Amino acid sequence: MSEEIKKGKILIVEDDQNYAKILERVLTKNGYDVKISNDGIDGFKQMLELKPDIAIIDWMMPGMSGIELVSKIKAHQELKFCYVIMLTARVETEDKITGLEAGADDFITKPVDFNELIARVRVGFRIRALQSEVAELEHEVALLEMARTLGHEINNPLNIIYLALELINRSLKDNDIDKVRENLTRIFQASERIKEIVNKLITLKKPAFKDYINGKRMLDLDK
Repeated sequence: MSEEIKKGKILIVEDDQNYAKILERVLTKNGYDVKISNDGIDGFKQMLELKPDIAIIDWMMPGMSGIELVSKIKAHQELKFCYVIMLTARVETEDKITGLEAGADDFITKPVDFNELIARVRVGFRIRALQSEVAELEHEVALLEMARTLGHEINNPLNIIYLALELINRSLKDNDIDKVRENLTRIFQASERIKEIVNKLITLKKPAFKDYINGKRMLDLDK
């Protein structure tokens, strides 16, 4: 088992304390970092504190049912990617559909076969690893799109500033003050353009994109 999987965090939410302890021992023996909660309300609090990779949640619990807890987890921005395995004695297809609609990722029926549990947990960690890879790729793509945008949008006013400074340098040698003023105005206008671009980036709420070159994209700051 890889070091990454061994260090994975699991939260068990199960109101039967003895059963929860058994599951904890099985998972801990397999190298996982395991915590227990014995009801749905406390389970949600621990979810917020621990932010586990996987949550194993009993369907039937007093106070807050497993279905309610799963719905809260999947509706929470920081928890929604947690891989949720529901423990249930329910085997009907309609019950499983209810669980999936609430956001459950997998099911395991009681009494739990421990080999099956470990296999399903490993699947959960593999999916979490893939999610991380996808997020990293999306992040890299977003950075490239931002870099293209900045390169395209800011390159023009920067070139204007550079050339205007060169002309100012020549005009100063010739004591041509009118040309100096003219090029200072160009520098001011180009600087205002850069300031406008930066403000658009700062206030960007819902990014839109446009084609750049060779099928690549960049941010559309005029949307």
